[in-house]
Amino acid sequence: MFQSLQLVLATAFLVAMRGFQSQNVIHGNYRLAVLTSFAMAVGEITLILNVVNIGWASAFWVGLGGAIGICFAMYTHRKYVQKKPATVTSQA
Repeated sequence: MFQSLQLVLATAFLVAMRGFQSQNVIHGNYRLAVLTSFAMAVGEITLILNVVNIGWASAFWVGLGGAIGICFAMYTHRKYVQKKPATVTSQA
């Protein structure tokens, strides 16, 4: 059970960082892109080491973590990082 949770968390973290990185690139957030690259490296190494130890039985847990991670990244980036364009209001 602990290994399954570890896989879900590692994958969620990695995929969240990948999704966050994609948004950083699209929106030109250079500083965040650099920091996110290092976080991605940690997630990648953690995930690989765990999958190597567990094998194909990890597929479901990796998929679940990926789904959680990408939804988290999309929500978080839009809520806290992405700048909303100024709206023009008409005055009558």
